[in-house]
Amino acid sequence: MAFLPHARRWRVLAVLVAWLLLLARSGAFQTATDHVELGLQIFLGWIREDGKNDKPANTRSNSEVADRAQNQTEKARREYQQSLNIYRSLAQKDPETFLPYVAATLNDLGILDSDQNRIEEARKEYEESLKIYCKLAQKDPATYLLYVAITRNNLANLDSAQNLMEEARKEYEEALKIHRELAQKNPETYLPYVATMLNNLGILDSARNRTKEARKENEEALKTFRELARKNPETYLPYVAATLNNVGMLDRDQNRIEEALKTYRELAQKDPQTFLPEVALTLNNLGILDSAQNRMKEARNEYEEALKTYRELAQKNAETYLPYVAMTLNNLGILDSDQNRMAEARKEYEEALKIYEAFAKQDPEQFTTDVKRLKKLLQELPK
Repeated sequence: MAFLPHARRWRVLAVLVAWLLLLARSGAFQTATDHVELGLQIFLGWIREDGKNDKPANTRSNSEVADRAQNQTEKARREYQQSLNIYRSLAQKDPETFLPYVAATLNDLGILDSDQNRIEEARKEYEESLKIYCKLAQKDPATYLLYVAITRNNLANLDSAQNLMEEARKEYEEALKIHRELAQKNPETYLPYVATMLNNLGILDSARNRTKEARKENEEALKTFRELARKNPETYLPYVAATLNNVGMLDRDQNRIEEALKTYRELAQKDPQTFLPEVALTLNNLGILDSAQNRMKEARNEYEEALKTYRELAQKNAETYLPYVAMTLNNLGILDSDQNRMAEARKEYEEALKIYEAFAKQDPEQFTTDVKRLKKLLQELPK
């Protein structure tokens, strides 16, 4: 997580983290289609193998975790590729039956390659999958239009990550159009997809400073998720809270963020493993807003509670949560620096830097910017 120059970093940091977590939870975010039973077996195989005679995650080194993840990914890729070859061969003799399996496996490979930053491979896989689904949808739209929309969303996510914003917007809009059509006939099934597409468009427009469009998309998504949550709160309240976070940060609306925090606290009482990270994230967002509005006491309390929560989470899963510990320490350091508490700020920056330096050894592309940023902040800090 790169920290921005002081004038802008408070606003963008929390917004981006909230958006990324929302996308990661999104039902339409690089969704693996349900045609390929083999895909499920592959993932279940990973889990079973990973659980045998293994050390707890928090006792492994970063290199052990990285090597294991890489080995599992390569194994999965080989198995997907083998299944794709089989389905291609079968589809030559019986395209009606097996072309859907080809398209679904290509989509799964695209997801895997995108996650591994094999961008060109992922794009080819998504585009071939889309071409097949479009052809299938001409004959059977009731079955395959959904998969056309999902694959367009996957392409849009890929384009967005590559900063191809116009291309991403077109793909999102096409996916949204399909989901709206499907929702007219079956709102219970397809309204969640409509809301998710709206959220994705809102994220894209916010990133491009198209605030008016982003606000409209987020508000419609929020309204839809609220309606869904009235009938099924267990499933959709998390989406309500995440969208409240996005709208709140977009408009700097304290009430929306506080409502999101209240919702996450209630959810965390039942499922702390899933929702305590969201509580901490939302506390961080509130701290950012309060700090910007000179409510320093409130901001400190929120940052400190977020830091305490992330430290507890990191004891069980250091690989995932130590970077968030560092992020919150950085935010506290900014707060202390602004209040002329230089000794405290230095201590917080130094601890954050130590964490980032350890992670940068294993993943320099992701963490080197944070290391450089914190070193500069420490150099600029008055002694």
